[in-house]
Amino acid sequence: MSQLTRFDALKAIAAEYPTEPIVVALGTMVREMLLVGRRDSHLYVLDSMGLVPAIGLGVALSPAAQAFDRVVAVEGDGGLLMGLSTLATIGLLKPEKLLLVVLDNGVYAATGMQRTAAPSVDLCAVAQACGIKAHDIAAADELATALREARQRAGPMLLRVAIGPENRPAPYFLPDPVELTLTFQRYLALDAEQAPST
Repeated sequence: MSQLTRFDALKAIAAEYPTEPIVVALGTMVREMLLVGRRDSHLYVLDSMGLVPAIGLGVALSPAAQAFDRVVAVEGDGGLLMGLSTLATIGLLKPEKLLLVVLDNGVYAATGMQRTAAPSVDLCAVAQACGIKAHDIAAADELATALREARQRAGPMLLRVAIGPENRPAPYFLPDPVELTLTFQRYLALDAEQAPST
């Protein structure tokens, strides 16, 4: 069984959630997701390490989230460790729409492959202690199944996906963050208008 790459994991996420809002962590994660395909439904987080779970939480709690099956936040292990306290807030508020996918390669890919503390931390146990459903994923078929099943289960849910250290070559992405945010907000607003009233 070959180890999952970040690119393969991102492809699986984008394929399972083609229209749902996806918040994508900075650096290598953003660049590889752009290789999968740029979408208005993706918020590409630039220079805000550790904030993807918090941003995903905010989107999942917004009225716009009702138009979607899920709000997906894709974070790395280093970013999650930096913003670990957000898990407690997610567990407290219990946003049913939130799916947090943590792609864990044990290194900081964006800054030179320095090791993170993730190998010494059971991220799923931490999430569960905060009241979040959590699962470890190690293979492509497990990821596809977990992503599909997450549509049917109320969140919040965390999937910790073990990936290899490979970085796929990709160009730098340096647009105006304000424009990225406005594009994402317009996408959420458009779908919220089309959602059935409850």
